[in-house]
Amino acid sequence: MRAVSFDVPKGAGRPTLKLVEVAKPIPAKGEVLVRITHAGLNHGDHETYAGKQNKTLLKRLQTNPVLTGIEMAGIAESDGRTIKTGDRVYGYTNIFKGPWFHGEFVALKEANLAKLPGGMTSEGAAALVGGAVTSIAALERIARTKPGDKLLVTGATGSVGVTALQLAKHLGAEITAICHSSQREFAKSQGASDALAYDTNEQLPKENQFDTIFDAAPSLSFSKALPYLKPKGSYITTMPHLDVTGFLRALVSRRKWGFLLESDTDQKRLGRLSALMAEGVFVPAIDSVFAFDDAAQAFARQEESGKRGKIILTMAAAL
Repeated sequence: MRAVSFDVPKGAGRPTLKLVEVAKPIPAKGEVLVRITHAGLNHGDHETYAGKQNKTLLKRLQTNPVLTGIEMAGIAESDGRTIKTGDRVYGYTNIFKGPWFHGEFVALKEANLAKLPGGMTSEGAAALVGGAVTSIAALERIARTKPGDKLLVTGATGSVGVTALQLAKHLGAEITAICHSSQREFAKSQGASDALAYDTNEQLPKENQFDTIFDAAPSLSFSKALPYLKPKGSYITTMPHLDVTGFLRALVSRRKWGFLLESDTDQKRLGRLSALMAEGVFVPAIDSVFAFDDAAQAFARQEESGKRGKIILTMAAAL
Protein backbone atom coordinates (compact mmCIF):
# COMPACT_ATOMS: atom_id res chain seq x y z
CA MET A 1 0.00 0.00 0.00
CA ARG A 2 1.03 3.63 -0.34
CA ALA A 3 1.63 5.82 2.69
CA VAL A 4 3.01 9.22 3.73
CA SER A 5 6.38 8.96 5.45
CA PHE A 6 9.40 11.16 6.16
CA ASP A 7 13.17 11.12 5.92
CA VAL A 8 14.03 12.40 9.40
CA PRO A 9 17.35 14.12 10.23
CA LYS A 10 19.06 13.01 13.43
CA GLY A 11 19.52 16.57 14.59
CA ALA A 12 17.63 19.77 13.95
CA GLY A 13 15.95 20.44 10.64
CA ARG A 14 12.78 19.64 8.77
CA PRO A 15 12.00 16.06 7.80
CA THR A 16 11.46 15.45 4.09
CA LEU A 17 7.97 14.22 3.24
CA LYS A 18 7.72 11.33 0.80
CA LEU A 19 5.21 8.74 -0.44
CA VAL A 20 6.36 5.17 0.10
CA GLU A 21 5.21 1.63 -0.58
CA VAL A 22 4.74 -0.41 2.59
CA ALA A 23 3.20 -3.76 3.44
CA LYS A 24 -0.56 -3.87 3.84
CA PRO A 25 -1.28 -4.48 7.56
CA ILE A 26 -2.75 -7.76 8.77
CA PRO A 27 -5.33 -7.32 11.55
CA ALA A 28 -4.59 -9.07 14.84
CA LYS A 29 -7.22 -10.38 17.23
CA GLY A 30 -9.50 -7.53 18.26
CA GLU A 31 -8.51 -5.41 15.25
CA VAL A 32 -10.36 -4.49 12.06
CA LEU A 33 -8.72 -3.82 8.70
CA VAL A 34 -9.93 -0.49 7.32
CA ARG A 35 -9.43 0.90 3.83
CA ILE A 36 -8.93 4.57 4.59
CA THR A 37 -10.76 6.99 2.32
CA HIS A 38 -10.15 10.25 4.22
CA ALA A 39 -7.72 11.33 6.94
CA GLY A 40 -7.29 14.63 8.73
CA LEU A 41 -4.24 16.71 9.60
CA ASN A 42 -3.74 18.07 13.10
CA HIS A 43 -1.35 20.17 15.17
CA GLY A 44 0.85 17.17 15.93
CA ASP A 45 1.25 16.54 12.20
CA HIS A 46 2.36 20.15 11.83
CA GLU A 47 5.00 19.62 14.55
CA THR A 48 6.24 16.57 12.65
CA TYR A 49 6.44 18.51 9.38
CA ALA A 50 8.19 21.44 11.07
CA GLY A 51 10.90 19.26 12.62
CA LYS A 52 9.79 19.62 16.24
CA GLN A 53 9.46 15.87 16.93
CA ASN A 54 12.54 14.42 15.24
CA LYS A 55 13.73 12.30 18.17
CA THR A 56 10.30 10.74 18.58
CA LEU A 57 9.97 10.15 14.84
CA LEU A 58 13.32 8.37 14.62
CA LYS A 59 12.13 5.92 17.28
CA ARG A 60 8.80 5.39 15.52
CA LEU A 61 10.53 4.72 12.21
CA GLN A 62 12.11 1.61 13.70
CA THR A 63 8.70 -0.11 13.69
CA ASN A 64 6.41 1.89 11.39
CA PRO A 65 7.16 4.16 8.43
CA VAL A 66 3.73 5.84 8.79
CA LEU A 67 4.24 8.66 11.29
CA THR A 68 1.26 10.99 11.00
CA GLY A 69 -2.53 11.01 11.04
CA ILE A 70 -4.65 10.36 14.16
CA GLU A 71 -8.16 10.64 12.68
CA MET A 72 -9.70 8.93 9.68
CA ALA A 73 -12.76 7.44 8.02
CA GLY A 74 -13.08 4.56 5.61
CA ILE A 75 -14.53 1.15 4.83
CA ALA A 76 -14.11 -1.95 7.01
CA GLU A 77 -12.47 -4.79 5.10
CA SER A 78 -12.62 -7.43 7.83
CA ASP A 79 -15.10 -8.43 10.53
CA GLY A 80 -14.96 -7.43 14.18
CA ARG A 81 -17.49 -8.16 16.91
CA THR A 82 -19.91 -5.42 15.88
CA ILE A 83 -18.22 -3.91 12.82
CA LYS A 84 -18.55 -5.99 9.68
CA THR A 85 -16.94 -5.95 6.25
CA GLY A 86 -18.36 -3.10 4.18
CA ASP A 87 -19.37 -0.91 7.12
CA ARG A 88 -18.55 2.77 6.81
CA VAL A 89 -16.48 3.65 9.86
CA TYR A 90 -14.44 6.41 11.46
CA GLY A 91 -11.68 6.17 14.03
CA TYR A 92 -9.14 7.79 16.33
CA THR A 93 -5.80 6.27 17.30
CA ASN A 94 -3.50 6.24 20.31
CA ILE A 95 -1.43 9.35 19.59
CA PHE A 96 1.70 7.88 21.23
CA LYS A 97 1.57 4.28 20.04
CA GLY A 98 -0.36 4.54 16.77
CA PRO A 99 -1.02 3.08 14.31
CA TRP A 100 -1.18 6.27 12.26
CA PHE A 101 -3.54 6.93 9.39
CA HIS A 102 -1.80 8.64 6.50
CA GLY A 103 -1.82 5.50 4.40
CA GLU A 104 -4.29 3.50 2.32
CA PHE A 105 -5.02 0.83 4.97
CA VAL A 106 -4.81 0.45 8.74
CA ALA A 107 -5.39 -2.41 11.18
CA LEU A 108 -7.01 -0.75 14.20
CA LYS A 109 -8.45 -1.94 17.49
CA GLU A 110 -12.22 -2.16 17.20
CA ALA A 111 -12.50 -0.09 20.40
CA ASN A 112 -11.08 2.82 18.40
CA LEU A 113 -13.70 2.54 15.66
CA ALA A 114 -17.34 3.47 15.27
CA LYS A 115 -19.86 3.19 12.47
CA LEU A 116 -20.71 6.44 10.70
CA PRO A 117 -24.04 7.89 11.86
CA GLY A 118 -26.68 8.20 9.16
CA GLY A 119 -26.23 11.27 7.00
CA MET A 120 -22.56 11.75 7.94
CA THR A 121 -20.02 11.48 5.11
CA SER A 122 -16.60 9.87 5.45
CA GLU A 123 -15.00 13.21 4.67
CA GLY A 124 -17.09 14.89 7.35
CA ALA A 125 -16.32 12.29 10.00
CA ALA A 126 -12.58 12.52 9.32
CA ALA A 127 -12.88 16.29 9.71
CA LEU A 128 -14.68 16.03 13.03
CA VAL A 129 -13.35 13.17 15.09
CA GLY A 130 -10.05 14.57 16.42
CA GLY A 131 -11.38 18.01 17.29
CA ALA A 132 -14.68 16.71 18.60
CA VAL A 133 -13.28 14.12 21.04
CA THR A 134 -10.97 16.85 22.35
CA SER A 135 -13.78 19.40 22.72
CA ILE A 136 -16.06 16.90 24.44
CA ALA A 137 -13.32 16.14 26.96
CA ALA A 138 -12.56 19.83 27.55
CA LEU A 139 -16.08 21.23 27.80
CA GLU A 140 -18.14 18.34 29.13
CA ARG A 141 -15.75 16.32 31.27
CA ILE A 142 -13.29 18.96 32.53
CA ALA A 143 -15.09 22.32 32.48
CA ARG A 144 -18.60 20.83 32.90
CA THR A 145 -19.94 23.69 30.80
CA LYS A 146 -23.49 24.73 31.60
CA PRO A 147 -25.94 27.28 30.18
CA GLY A 148 -24.80 30.84 30.77
CA ASP A 149 -21.13 30.02 31.28
CA LYS A 150 -18.73 32.47 29.65
CA LEU A 151 -16.16 30.78 27.48
CA LEU A 152 -13.08 32.03 25.61
CA VAL A 153 -11.74 29.87 22.76
CA THR A 154 -8.38 30.56 21.11
CA GLY A 155 -7.64 29.11 17.68
CA ALA A 156 -11.38 29.22 17.24
CA THR A 157 -11.49 28.48 13.52
CA GLY A 158 -9.06 25.56 13.56
CA SER A 159 -10.33 22.01 13.66
CA VAL A 160 -10.49 21.83 17.47
CA GLY A 161 -11.73 25.39 17.85
CA VAL A 162 -14.67 24.96 15.48
CA THR A 163 -15.92 21.86 17.30
CA ALA A 164 -15.51 23.72 20.60
CA LEU A 165 -17.67 26.58 19.31
CA GLN A 166 -20.34 24.18 18.08
CA LEU A 167 -20.43 22.15 21.29
CA ALA A 168 -20.33 25.20 23.57
CA LYS A 169 -23.26 26.70 21.70
CA HIS A 170 -25.17 23.43 22.16
CA LEU A 171 -24.37 23.52 25.89
CA GLY A 172 -25.69 27.09 26.18
CA ALA A 173 -22.44 28.94 26.81
CA GLU A 174 -21.72 32.56 25.87
CA ILE A 175 -18.66 32.34 23.65
CA THR A 176 -15.86 34.74 22.73
CA ALA A 177 -13.61 33.50 19.92
CA ILE A 178 -10.05 34.50 19.10
CA CYS A 179 -9.21 33.99 15.43
CA HIS A 180 -7.65 35.58 12.36
CA SER A 181 -9.39 38.79 11.31
CA SER A 182 -10.46 37.18 8.03
CA GLN A 183 -12.39 34.51 9.95
CA ARG A 184 -14.33 36.70 12.37
CA GLU A 185 -17.73 36.21 10.73
CA PHE A 186 -17.07 32.51 10.21
CA ALA A 187 -16.42 32.10 13.95
CA LYS A 188 -19.71 33.80 14.71
CA SER A 189 -21.50 31.50 12.27
CA GLN A 190 -20.14 28.52 14.27
CA GLY A 191 -21.53 29.76 17.59
CA ALA A 192 -19.39 32.62 18.90
CA SER A 193 -21.23 35.73 20.07
CA ASP A 194 -18.06 37.81 19.79
CA ALA A 195 -14.80 37.35 17.89
CA LEU A 196 -11.44 39.04 18.48
CA ALA A 197 -8.65 39.08 15.87
CA TYR A 198 -5.18 38.04 17.01
CA ASP A 199 -3.48 39.54 13.94
CA THR A 200 -4.74 43.07 14.68
CA ASN A 201 -3.73 42.94 18.35
CA GLU A 202 -7.26 43.35 19.66
CA GLN A 203 -7.25 43.24 23.44
CA LEU A 204 -9.02 40.63 25.52
CA PRO A 205 -12.06 41.82 27.49
CA LYS A 206 -11.92 43.09 31.04
CA GLU A 207 -10.39 40.98 33.78
CA ASN A 208 -12.17 38.10 35.57
CA GLN A 209 -14.75 37.49 32.88
CA PHE A 210 -14.51 33.86 31.82
CA ASP A 211 -15.59 30.65 33.51
CA THR A 212 -13.40 28.70 31.07
CA ILE A 213 -10.58 29.57 28.71
CA PHE A 214 -10.08 26.80 26.17
CA ASP A 215 -6.69 27.41 24.59
CA ALA A 216 -7.16 25.38 21.42
CA ALA A 217 -4.47 27.27 19.47
CA PRO A 218 -2.58 26.94 21.88
CA SER A 219 -1.35 30.51 22.26
CA LEU A 220 -1.63 31.30 25.97
CA SER A 221 -0.51 29.72 29.24
CA PHE A 222 -2.06 29.40 32.68
CA SER A 223 -0.20 32.50 33.91
CA LYS A 224 -1.29 34.59 30.90
CA ALA A 225 -4.89 33.38 31.27
CA LEU A 226 -5.17 34.10 35.00
CA PRO A 227 -6.20 37.78 34.72
CA TYR A 228 -9.12 36.85 32.47
CA LEU A 229 -10.55 33.99 34.55
CA LYS A 230 -13.23 34.21 37.17
CA PRO A 231 -12.02 33.30 40.68
CA LYS A 232 -12.94 29.63 40.23
CA GLY A 233 -12.48 29.53 36.46
CA SER A 234 -10.58 26.91 34.47
CA TYR A 235 -7.80 27.16 31.90
CA ILE A 236 -7.61 24.19 29.51
CA THR A 237 -4.88 23.74 26.92
CA THR A 238 -4.66 21.23 24.08
CA MET A 239 -0.90 21.00 24.64
CA PRO A 240 -0.38 20.53 28.41
CA HIS A 241 3.26 19.50 27.95
CA LEU A 242 3.99 23.07 26.81
CA ASP A 243 2.71 24.54 30.10
CA VAL A 244 3.96 22.33 32.93
CA THR A 245 4.57 25.39 35.10
CA GLY A 246 0.87 26.15 34.74
CA PHE A 247 0.03 22.92 36.54
CA LEU A 248 2.35 23.89 39.40
CA ARG A 249 0.90 27.41 39.62
CA ALA A 250 -2.62 25.96 39.73
CA LEU A 251 -1.76 23.99 42.88
CA VAL A 252 -1.75 27.25 44.85
CA SER A 253 -4.54 29.01 42.95
CA ARG A 254 -8.34 28.96 43.24
CA ARG A 255 -8.39 28.87 39.47
CA LYS A 256 -7.90 25.50 37.78
CA TRP A 257 -5.49 24.19 35.17
CA GLY A 258 -7.43 21.54 33.28
CA PHE A 259 -5.28 18.59 32.18
CA LEU A 260 -6.37 17.68 28.65
CA LEU A 261 -4.61 14.99 26.67
CA GLU A 262 -6.87 12.82 24.53
CA SER A 263 -4.18 10.24 23.88
CA ASP A 264 -6.66 7.49 22.99
CA THR A 265 -10.38 6.81 22.79
CA ASP A 266 -12.91 4.08 23.55
CA GLN A 267 -16.43 3.01 22.67
CA LYS A 268 -18.03 5.23 25.31
CA ARG A 269 -16.35 8.37 23.97
CA LEU A 270 -17.02 7.49 20.35
CA GLY A 271 -20.62 6.71 21.26
CA ARG A 272 -21.03 10.20 22.69
CA LEU A 273 -19.49 11.69 19.56
CA SER A 274 -21.74 9.63 17.27
CA ALA A 275 -24.81 10.77 19.22
CA LEU A 276 -23.81 14.44 18.88
CA MET A 277 -23.13 13.94 15.17
CA ALA A 278 -26.56 12.38 14.74
CA GLU A 279 -28.18 15.31 16.60
CA GLY A 280 -26.49 17.75 14.24
CA VAL A 281 -24.49 19.38 17.04
CA PHE A 282 -21.24 18.81 15.17
CA VAL A 283 -21.20 19.95 11.56
CA PRO A 284 -17.99 19.40 9.56
CA ALA A 285 -15.97 22.50 8.76
CA ILE A 286 -13.45 21.64 6.05
CA ASP A 287 -10.78 24.14 5.12
CA SER A 288 -9.45 22.24 2.11
CA VAL A 289 -9.16 18.76 0.61
CA PHE A 290 -5.98 17.42 -0.99
CA ALA A 291 -5.42 14.30 -3.03
CA PHE A 292 -3.04 11.73 -1.57
CA ASP A 293 -0.41 12.62 -4.19
CA ASP A 294 -0.53 16.24 -2.99
CA ALA A 295 0.19 15.42 0.67
CA ALA A 296 3.08 17.90 0.80
CA GLN A 297 0.71 20.71 -0.15
CA ALA A 298 -1.70 19.64 2.57
CA PHE A 299 1.04 19.76 5.22
CA ALA A 300 2.14 23.19 3.95
CA ARG A 301 -1.43 24.45 4.28
CA GLN A 302 -1.53 23.18 7.88
CA GLU A 303 1.26 25.66 8.66
CA GLU A 304 -0.66 28.67 7.39
CA SER A 305 -2.79 31.00 9.50
CA GLY A 306 -6.41 31.82 8.87
CA LYS A 307 -7.65 28.25 8.32
CA ARG A 308 -11.35 27.35 8.51
CA GLY A 309 -11.60 23.95 10.10
CA LYS A 310 -9.91 20.72 9.05
CA ILE A 311 -7.50 19.93 6.24
CA ILE A 312 -8.31 16.55 4.68
CA LEU A 313 -6.27 14.05 2.70
CA THR A 314 -8.33 11.95 0.30
CA MET A 315 -6.87 8.49 0.02
CA ALA A 316 -9.53 7.01 -2.25
CA ALA A 317 -13.10 7.61 -3.38
CA ALA A 318 -15.62 7.13 -0.57
CA LEU A 319 -18.37 4.56 -0.94
